[in-house]
Amino acid sequence: MHTRHIALALSVLPACVLAACSPSQQGSTSAAGNPQPPGVSASAAQVGHFHAELALVGQPSVTSGGKDILVNVNVTNDGAGTYGSENEPHNVNLGAQAIDAGGNVVIHDLARGRLPQVASGATDQASILLPVGETLGHRVQLVPVQEGVGWFNQWGTKPLVVGPFNVCSDAAVGKVCDASGNPLQAASVQP
Repeated sequence: MHTRHIALALSVLPACVLAACSPSQQGSTSAAGNPQPPGVSASAAQVGHFHAELALVGQPSVTSGGKDILVNVNVTNDGAGTYGSENEPHNVNLGAQAIDAGGNVVIHDLARGRLPQVASGATDQASILLPVGETLGHRVQLVPVQEGVGWFNQWGTKPLVVGPFNVCSDAAVGKVCDASGNPLQAASVQP
């Protein structure tokens, strides 16, 4: 009789262990396997990494001469610590990657823009120049990058996607169009 109870307990044990690891329970587990309290996202719970929220300011425009597309972005530091281009030893810049229609990165290091120092809870504006030649035919995802460490989207920051950008059908020199075929306006202020 005692042997049957042990055998029954051993046969039920794996089911209990699997149920305890079920993702349907309160809270979740991060990619690193660290448990997270209910209501806390994996990105917010990552210790030692920065996080940001990005928003487009105005519309992308073309610089004089038509060589670059100027994009202005509000960067909100919704994590801990201050970051920006002055951080040492691993400064933080606004980075750009060209992506295809499926969201796959086709040009990893398209451009970098200077990022002002942004304190936790604060918002500041950054600008980035996207080279027209490499940008045409692609969408571009903008996301801060801590140089030599990683891109913020690895830690849960959602990239800001702009474009795709194309040569306008009436192809006047320097004319770049947005996804709707509308020419981008000339940049009023050069960074």
